[in-house]
Amino acid sequence: SEDKGKAVAYEHDPLVLLLQENLATQKAEQEKIKEDVKNLTEGQEHVLKTQEDIRSKFDAILAHITRQP
Repeated sequence: SEDKGKAVAYEHDPLVLLLQENLATQKAEQEKIKEDVKNLTEGQEHVLKTQEDIRSKFDAILAHITRQP
C-alpha cells in the first residue's frame, strides 16, 4: 500500500508534470518541423520542375535562333 501511495505522489510531482508538459511541447514542435521539412521538399521539387521547364524552353529558343540564316 505504501508503494501505491508513492506512485500516486510521483504522478502528481510538480517536476514530473513539468517534464510531461515539456515532452508534449517537444513532440508538437517535432511534428511541426516534420511538416515544414515536407513542405520545403515539395517546394524544392516544384522549383526544380520550373527550372527544367525554363531550360527546355531556352534550349528550344536557342535551337530556333541558330537555325536562322
